[in-house]
Amino acid sequence: MSDILRMEQRAPSLGKRRRRASAFFREFGFGYFLLAPVVLYIVIFQFYPLVETVRLSLYDYSLISGRGMSFNGFDNYKELLMNDNAFWRIFKNSLVWVLGSTVLQFAIAIPAALILFGKIRMRGLWRGLMMVPWVSPVVIIGIVWKWIYDGHYGLFNHYLKLAGFISENIVWLGDEVLVWPALLLTSAWKGFPYITLMMLSGLTGISKEMIEAAHMDGASAWQRFTRITLPMLKPIMYVTGLVSIVSSWTKFEMIWALTNGGPGYATSILPTYLYTNSFVYFDLGKGSAIAALSMAMVLVLVGLYARLFGRNLE
Repeated sequence: MSDILRMEQRAPSLGKRRRRASAFFREFGFGYFLLAPVVLYIVIFQFYPLVETVRLSLYDYSLISGRGMSFNGFDNYKELLMNDNAFWRIFKNSLVWVLGSTVLQFAIAIPAALILFGKIRMRGLWRGLMMVPWVSPVVIIGIVWKWIYDGHYGLFNHYLKLAGFISENIVWLGDEVLVWPALLLTSAWKGFPYITLMMLSGLTGISKEMIEAAHMDGASAWQRFTRITLPMLKPIMYVTGLVSIVSSWTKFEMIWALTNGGPGYATSILPTYLYTNSFVYFDLGKGSAIAALSMAMVLVLVGLYARLFGRNLE
């Protein structure tokens, strides 16, 4: 008898739970259904490769040695951090590449955005032409600029001679010092349209009445820019800079097309070093360790960037 009473008392609570579950799935179930493919994609193509990379970095795994896989713990990391003299030079090159590219792109993009936002003739045409470098394939850009920098027949040397800046040809991509300005200029030419586009979107959100009021109060163009325009652009500059840093850190097509990381290791960055070890020397263990260290380093760099520039954005 007592069991029957308990079942009768429990029946309403079970019914309420079922109704709540049914209401929950009616409200959120379709959303989770739509989200499932994205989660599956992230797990298969992002999370699993990350875990597998870290796992392989703990093995001595060379495809051409014939030894197969053998667990060696953190030996690959010790080799890179303590015994590989090229690694730290390549790390420094990566910082120069990322920070130099980002700063130079902003230095070109902000004036370009201000000009294209103003009242100029054929503004739509100029905005369209500006996007050509950004939408062009990186490999094609690398080939064209490699010809421009050619030490014997390049246009760069030709026009510098005409202007009287140099008297003899310079092998831009063969000099360990001069190669960096050439690479950074090419990277800035490729990347500045994206930042310009973002700055233009930010400029459209600035109140014209505020600018006009400052002008009527006697503020110069420079004062209006530094005290109104630039502070209003800070949030979008912060996000754009973050995207540019991560993108520059992970992509190496431009350097590979222009110099292959040479001369020597002069222009090698971590992605080129990863590619060389993994797909030229087929040392997958060392290559995975480079990838894991590169991921950790870019996370630290992003954290420092957020700490330095992420404050007082409102």
